[in-house]
Amino acid sequence: MHKASSSHIRKLVLLQFAFSFFISLCALVISQSLAVSLLAGGMIASLANGYFAWKVFAKQQETESAQILSTYYRAEVGKIILTVMLFVFVISVIRPLNVIALMGAYLLITMIPWLASFFVNDDDKNWRDK
Repeated sequence: MHKASSSHIRKLVLLQFAFSFFISLCALVISQSLAVSLLAGGMIASLANGYFAWKVFAKQQETESAQILSTYYRAEVGKIILTVMLFVFVISVIRPLNVIALMGAYLLITMIPWLASFFVNDDDKNWRDK
């Protein structure tokens, strides 16, 4: 199960990166500031989720539930710290910054795994088909 989960997570993280670039390129038609803010928000979400996936699936050999839970907790704390650090960096460096676009892109990109699992569910036992 871990190998399937690992490849699925990798695909979702790549989808997040790709969608971040896509929305940024589309926004470039409107404004460079908007495009940079959207890209920054998308990259913050994508990098944080990529870090989490890397930390969790780097230790796939763990079999005890306590070790797995500990790995998840450490990865989540690291993800939160990374997210805060990236937000502080972006807010202090990028001028002009569209904060609404930054936060909107962050939230949208963060929701991609949830949306993808809802709309593209390849489980044999799909609860929506019942």
